[in-house]
Amino acid sequence: MKINWGWGIAIFYSVFVLAFILVLIFSLGQDNSLVTENYYETDLAYQEHKDKVANYTRLTEKVEESYAGDTRSYQLQFPAEMTDITGEVHFYRPSSAHLDYRVPIQTDASNQQVIPVEKLRSGQWIVQIEWTSGGRTYFKETRLVIP
Repeated sequence: MKINWGWGIAIFYSVFVLAFILVLIFSLGQDNSLVTENYYETDLAYQEHKDKVANYTRLTEKVEESYAGDTRSYQLQFPAEMTDITGEVHFYRPSSAHLDYRVPIQTDASNQQVIPVEKLRSGQWIVQIEWTSGGRTYFKETRLVIP
């Protein structure tokens, strides 16, 4: 059986439309949570963010972080010269925004905070620490992999 050119064009366009519909259905099902919700406001505040990072890099004594797998806790040790620390620790999950976890900074007398992270799933997390001390705001970002 021989297919003439009219049937060939009809089959080609039918396959094209079917493929287009399948790609459209697939793309609507994708999670786009990696996009910042307030993109323009975040972009406008970028210089402030750079200043916070610069303030942190100028510190002589840095914030020490450690993850204890046996107790599933994350320890922060702020520099001794910092007083009246306020801020927030944001555990950011790059693969899914609804898993993000925020904790206010509440240090003890030795400028240390222990954060229980048993509710965090295994995988990669970005830990973003933003705090204010002595009228200056600081920002530090590190990567944490929970086994």
